Amino acid sequence: MKDNFLTVVTFLWDDPERDKTHSYKFGPEHVVILRNMVKRNLTIPHEFVCVTDTPFEVHGIRIVDLDKTKHVSGTVFARLMMRKPDIAATLGRRILSLDLDCVVVGSLDDIAGRTEDAVFWHNPNFGLPRRAFYQTSIQLFDAGARSQLWTHFDPETSVPLANRRFGGAEQAWVSEMLDWDEANFDAEFDGVYGAARGTGIGVREALPDNAKIVFFPGNRIPSQPETQAEYPWVGEFYK
Repeated sequence: MKDNFLTVVTFLWDDPERDKTHSYKFGPEHVVILRNMVKRNLTIPHEFVCVTDTPFEVHGIRIVDLDKTKHVSGTVFARLMMRKPDIAATLGRRILSLDLDCVVVGSLDDIAGRTEDAVFWHNPNFGLPRRAFYQTSIQLFDAGARSQLWTHFDPETSVPLANRRFGGAEQAWVSEMLDWDEANFDAEFDGVYGAARGTGIGVREALPDNAKIVFFPGNRIPSQPETQAEYPWVGEFYK
């Protein structure tokens, strides 16, 4: 891994418009659980950072102020802050971004130890209606890589372009702006999975033997009792 040090980043911000369409609301307690899961499963030297507009104090978590220049209410475009050309001064030289809706179920060392300048996750459900090619729940990259995702985005004019073919806003923007041959995380080789919904592809009641991390896209999160009832393995790891 480059420079032998990593910044693990997650985001937390207040958005009343987004809250209207979701059955959950993330809080600092979810950040703490993610920090705990990462700490148990990552031996590479690292720092855990939460980028937020509502600072809180928890030992072992560095707080960074959210730059809302690209914020669009009801979306997650604010996460494009990670792609600022000069973000190394704020977050560090090598970044692993994880969404709060994940469950870490195995070692992250191989995932975090990849050496490409940017690694994305190909959406396992690409091809279903409105599913973007890239799923941005997990990203690994050198600070400054693919900075056009930040510099080319205008909150007033870029949203229609981002959503002309795909849903998901930020991941749609990434899918429109980047070539589709970026290095990628793979279920078979990297153990990166999504939790299945409906007829979609992904993990269900049984956890694959090689799974390292599982994301829960959609209107659900791992802390919800109904989610843990549907995926009984979650309670063992999500703490």
